[in-house]
Amino acid sequence: MAFQVNTSMLKSKHLGRNDYILHISLLLLCLIPLLVSFMLTINGSYTTIRIGDSVHRFGFPCIFKLSTGYNCPVCGMTRSYIFMSKLDIMSAWRMNKAGVLLYIFCVFQIPYRLLLIAGTKIDNKYIMVFETVFLIIIGIVVLFEFVRQFIPSSSPFSL
Repeated sequence: MAFQVNTSMLKSKHLGRNDYILHISLLLLCLIPLLVSFMLTINGSYTTIRIGDSVHRFGFPCIFKLSTGYNCPVCGMTRSYIFMSKLDIMSAWRMNKAGVLLYIFCVFQIPYRLLLIAGTKIDNKYIMVFETVFLIIIGIVVLFEFVRQFIPSSSPFSL
């Protein structure tokens, strides 16, 4: 059964079908990881999920780290989200700096996308510039943190 959208409803809310699907997709892309992060916990070096009275290990090993021995650019992202959901910002920052920034980005995207889906007229020009700049900053942080692990700690470029 194909997903169908009532286009007459969309036209009345000033959204085209493609815009509607885009905003729903971005809303879910931001909302689902945030909601899941509230259900997960950290048990030592493992991420776990509690189902009833039992605790289960959640996730899978990083193939990049297993094959190279180095952290991948998103190592610690899930744990960063879990710490952010518990308002432990310092622990989240230590896990993955880009994770903290991406979490904040997702938190702000949820009401913004809901307003757009609801048909609220918003001047997107400045918001789109802010989104782009923020995502570029996140990308730079990911790249910097990835490259930094290859710089010896005695180097003047290490932190």
